[in-house]
Amino acid sequence: MRNVLQKKSAAPFAGLRSLLLPFAACALLWGCAGTAPHFAEPADKGWVPRDILDTPPYAAFRAGYDTATIAPAFVPMVRTAKEGVDVIVFFGPWCPDSRREVPHFLRLADDAGIPPSRIRLYALDRTKKSDDGMTAKYGIERVPTFIFLKEGQELGRITEFPSTTIEADVVTILAKGMPRR
Repeated sequence: MRNVLQKKSAAPFAGLRSLLLPFAACALLWGCAGTAPHFAEPADKGWVPRDILDTPPYAAFRAGYDTATIAPAFVPMVRTAKEGVDVIVFFGPWCPDSRREVPHFLRLADDAGIPPSRIRLYALDRTKKSDDGMTAKYGIERVPTFIFLKEGQELGRITEFPSTTIEADVVTILAKGMPRR
């Protein structure tokens, strides 16, 4: 009788376990914490020039840039608020969020006239640790992370994905750096 009770009481959990297993697997692979075997670790880590995004393993970024659609209403707002703002972008070529958000941001930046010299790209491997202390300095745990600085002070950041859209989040962050009237 005891064996029967044990089997019956374990049965509901067996069904629950089979339902939770796929969700647990997805949680491990979700976003930039998982592995993507077809996207290699970056050959160049740390500060990278923007033109590296046109080379493997970064070539997916070019395709994302070419197909990015920017909400036109935000471009003049970013253009007005961009003065004196620098952006550091921590990203990984292996990260689906980076491959989606970085090209979108760069397209917005180009359309709004943010000079490429004001945007610095920092490539990371899956550990998201840097030998030069940059990831520790800026508390980088997820990629992509866009950090907006004015006169060395952080105005805000977008981590992994925007709250609303890249355009709206950038405008909100840049508005913090606008002079008060």
